[in-house]
Parts: sequence; structure tokens; C-alpha cells
Amino acid sequence: MKRVFAAMLSAALMLSMLAGCGGNGGSNGGGSNGGGSGQQTPNRGNVLLTFGTGDTGGSLYPAGAALSQVWNNNIQGMKCNTQVSTGSFQNVQDVASGEVDVAVATADVVLNGYNGQGKFETALDNVRVIGAVYTSVSSGVALKSSGLEFVHDLKGKRVAVGPAASATENSCLDAFNVMDITADNTSLENLGLGDGADAVGDGILDAAFGFAGLPIGGQLNLAATKDIVVLDYTQEEIDAILAGNAAYIQSTVPAGTYTGQDKETKTFGVKCLIIVSADMDESLVYDMCKTMNENTKDMAAGNALLNQMTDPSFLCTDMPIPLHDGAVKYFTEQGLIK
Repeated sequence: MKRVFAAMLSAALMLSMLAGCGGNGGSNGGGSNGGGSGQQTPNRGNVLLTFGTGDTGGSLYPAGAALSQVWNNNIQGMKCNTQVSTGSFQNVQDVASGEVDVAVATADVVLNGYNGQGKFETALDNVRVIGAVYTSVSSGVALKSSGLEFVHDLKGKRVAVGPAASATENSCLDAFNVMDITADNTSLENLGLGDGADAVGDGILDAAFGFAGLPIGGQLNLAATKDIVVLDYTQEEIDAILAGNAAYIQSTVPAGTYTGQDKETKTFGVKCLIIVSADMDESLVYDMCKTMNENTKDMAAGNALLNQMTDPSFLCTDMPIPLHDGAVKYFTEQGLIK
């Protein structure tokens, strides 16, 4: 946690002790509620967390906002504030450095950060996962009047590939590499998911990509005012993209995801994960996982993006890096992992 938050927590605990109410304060790796019947949540005092999300045109932001609200409403003394970011790359770095306490990031970027690969210069092996929230997929859109149909049609065009160093840009470059689309032969613009879609609608760009949960907000807004096409991949292209990144999985953009979209398109995706530092209080992480798992139906009812969370096994299996000890404790007690 940020030093200012730690100072606030320490002050709260000191006041509690002076008032004669202390004695059960939580500590790193200890004081867990254990999940057993009759055991009480530890007296941690007030906990203030910062949650790194993404730009408001994508899906990281609403997912983070939904989780923060559930935790704030159900964990006594907890206050979790969301903040925008450039996306997964920044979020992994910020969790590792303590700039934010919890964040959402795609599994491919999390794996690269943990191993110090790709754009990460050093291994950020203090990052841990506490759950998964949805599957991010690559979705590229253009105006139907453009005549574009496949992603490989974009060579020589003007394309928004997401913010610099974002999961959207990372996935675009992975896909474009298979099709020999580069900055030398195509205009690749770093724009947010909302701004990129707006630029397509205004005729400034030919296509815009997002790597997020469906539907992507910026693209949904574009489809509400313009006739759009969701760009397709060939199966050979998908196979080549998957071969280049172990975290990617084959996926689709189902017909009807966007207004006027009458055709399912092939694409690829990756799990989107909730990450924290390994040294976050174990009992706090336990409570966060418990609260998250017990409120998935309500979260999904408020945002279809989070429907996959209603499958408990989706929350905690097939992770690219280790789960936090508090998450292991909770999900093991639930019989979801061994």
C-alpha cells in the first residue's frame, strides 16, 4: 500500500488500542478469519486501497468499479477507490511498486511482468493473482462503408491500436506481426478505446481495436450511430497468433454483440485477472476473495461483462502466475483448488 495509506492504518490501530478496543489487529500473512464458522474477522482497523483500472472506454474500468463497490459494501472498514490508467502494463508495474494496491490486468501481460519478458525489463515476481473477472478478446471495428472485412485488409490503412504499452497495443502487435502489418507500412495510432472508436466514426481513422471484455464501450457507442463491421481473422492467422503466446485462447465476437452485427467473427482472447502484491495482508485477501465469490450473481446482473465470474472455477483456475496465499486459503476451503 502507499505509505500514506499505511500511515493512516497505523494511526487508526493506535487510536483503537488507546481506546481499549485493540488486541486482534491483522498482520501480513497472519490473523486470517480462516473461513471457519464461529470465527470473527480480524480487527484490521480501516483499510484504504487504490484500484488501478484502465481507460473509461474499455472494460477494465467498469470491472474495477464493480469490484470496488462490492468490497466497500461488504467488508467492514474497507474503502477501495478506483483510478484510471493506461491499462495492463501500467497496472502490473504499479502493483509491483506499491503505487496501487490492487489492479486488473490481462493474463498475457501479467505473465510477462512476472517473468520479466516482453516490455518488462525486470521480473516483477512479487505480483500475485486473487481471481479472474472476464475474458478479454481482440475486437477490431471499421465502418461498413469502408469495404474492410478482415484484419489483414488493414495493411496501409490508419488504425487505432490502443494506448501505448496497453494490452490492446500488445495484442494488436502480436496479431499484426503474423500478417506483416508494421509501423513502416501502416499508420498505427495510440488512442484510447473510446477515442479510437470516435476517430473511426469521424472518418479520421479506418479501424480501431480494443482488447477487452465484450461489448467494448467505445465500439458499442460507435455501433449505435454508425453501421460497422467487426473485422475477422482466418483460422490460419488465429493458429499463428496462438502459437506465439501461451496465454492466448481462441475466441469469437458473437453475432449481435454490436448493433447491426449479423456475423460471428473469429478472434483470440485472454483471461483478465485481479492482481495484488504478495505482501498484502492474507486475511484481507481472504475476505476480498470470499466477498467477490459470494456476490458474483449480483455483479453479473449489473454488468453482463462479469457473467463468467458466476462459474466459481473460472475465478481461480488456469492462472499464469501463483495465487496470493489468502486466495489459496479461501479457494481451497471452497474445494475449488487443491
